[in-house]
Amino acid sequence: MYYVILDSDKYPPSILHEDQYFQWYNPMKGDHRVEFRGTMNQCYDFVSRRNRLQTGH
Repeated sequence: MYYVILDSDKYPPSILHEDQYFQWYNPMKGDHRVEFRGTMNQCYDFVSRRNRLQTGH
């Protein structure tokens, strides 16, 4: 399982494996937002769609 993580609105989202996610982030803290969960390919698709929507292409 992979996670798309948004730390803040200033930075692009990160794609992390669940092991890395749990090492670096505490799910109970509100310092980040999980935008999407899925396979690595699904996460990349989500990020590329999100980027296209934001840039208007």
